[in-house]
Amino acid sequence: MSRAQVNAQARAAPAQERAGALDWGHLRFFLELVRTGSLSRAAQRLGVDRNTVGRRVVALEEELGLALFERGPQGWTCTAAGHELSALASRVEEDVLALARHADARDRGVEGSVRLTTATHLAAHLLAPALPELRARHPALLLEIAADQRTFDLTRREADLALRLGRPRDTGLVTRKLSPVAYRVYGSRAFAAERRGRIELERDPVVGFEESLSRTPQERWLDRVAPSRRVVFRCNSTASLVAAARAGIGAAVLPCFVAEPDPELVRLDGPEPVDHELWLLVHGDLRRAPRVRAVIEWVDGVVDRARALLACAR
Repeated sequence: MSRAQVNAQARAAPAQERAGALDWGHLRFFLELVRTGSLSRAAQRLGVDRNTVGRRVVALEEELGLALFERGPQGWTCTAAGHELSALASRVEEDVLALARHADARDRGVEGSVRLTTATHLAAHLLAPALPELRARHPALLLEIAADQRTFDLTRREADLALRLGRPRDTGLVTRKLSPVAYRVYGSRAFAAERRGRIELERDPVVGFEESLSRTPQERWLDRVAPSRRVVFRCNSTASLVAAARAGIGAAVLPCFVAEPDPELVRLDGPEPVDHELWLLVHGDLRRAPRVRAVIEWVDGVVDRARALLACAR
């Protein structure tokens, strides 16, 4: 039987029968493909391969008897029917997520997994060293840290918690400022010795973020105080900036809590960048769930103990 015949047969079935045969799990793949417009990006966000996304969407089309996407050289384009279904599927998704949050909030045990998203350097330098304390306090709890540049959507349960730099603009979430996070300009010991411990940002070589991160506060500050600076290396991670500064390639604007403990780096005298802010975000339905509450309390303790270093107090 051809695909057209299968679709015609699906359309002829009563709505109740079709709903009973529908695999609701396909909707997740369908919605992600609608939102990203790309099999590869949808697969990356869902943690599967692109063939799985395509296969699940095709299965949904066959179950519904509808063409939801047009395939072409530019990729998968949503049809009119696909757009209509995406609005309905989004409402289903919201109800399912609300149901899951409702169940989580009433789970009394401090066990299971909690997914926290944050920047890579916050994960590596602030959270990871404090994990033994969390493990000793709650051995049945699994903390998953998603260290990524992209912003995870907490309303869609891409993560339970977020630890972010900068005032959040998300709606529908509970947010709380935890601490100021100071940044300063650092260089290697040899770099600092050659310049007698002082940086001239318009003259001395500088390393910084590449174009995708050009709107970060430190890059905007550099644009303001040294628009003609001599950039000798660009990258998309704080870890690479630290490595480049250690190697003596140039000066870097780095968070104090990362750079101050590093024996190979020296804080340079000169203009001081503006402070960032560290914020905690959680969905209101989840903040009282015991396992989420346990991670929040642990994060609060970690930040309290690191507050002087985060604020760059000497």
